[in-house]
Amino acid sequence: MLMIPSVREKLLNRLQISVERLEELLRVCFIVTHEKNEQIETNNRVFDRLGYIINGAVRTYYVNEKGEEISYLLQVNDDVIGDYASYITGEKSQVKIETLLKTEVLYFDRKSMEQLIQKDVFWLGFAKQISDLAFLSAKKRLDELFFYTPEQRYLNLLKKSPEILNKIPQKHISSYLGITPQSLSRIRKRII
Repeated sequence: MLMIPSVREKLLNRLQISVERLEELLRVCFIVTHEKNEQIETNNRVFDRLGYIINGAVRTYYVNEKGEEISYLLQVNDDVIGDYASYITGEKSQVKIETLLKTEVLYFDRKSMEQLIQKDVFWLGFAKQISDLAFLSAKKRLDELFFYTPEQRYLNLLKKSPEILNKIPQKHISSYLGITPQSLSRIRKRII
């Protein structure tokens, strides 16, 4: 698979695996470039793959009983995307994933990962590492919602990805923070 050397370096650093193992993983991966506002996955289907954002931004959201979209996650460069619960259980997902910018994603599917695991126990440890990252990401999100103010959540998001945050529509950021767009405007004014 052709890949920019800097992306390989980022993957090596993020995944903490050897060059040989990365090459083995990349043989079962594929890269997709999604256009802005593209639905990557739709709800009511099984997520049989996970993705690593090489460049771009996505939101994971639910549609509530009133028809309102609630952004659960905003994910940017170097984040893993997908509905991990659906991925491991094989049950249909209730989430939707939409690109907020033109987004390049490196995907791996469940079947390919299971084949790697069957060949070499190393990949079982790798799968556990991905599982641990998914758990820690979910815990961090819950901690932010329960223990941080909206302003602290916004500052954390700003710290993580300032260059991308300015390109994402305010309505998605405010939904992710659990506040109105007007409250987000007030937070931004206070920070400036």
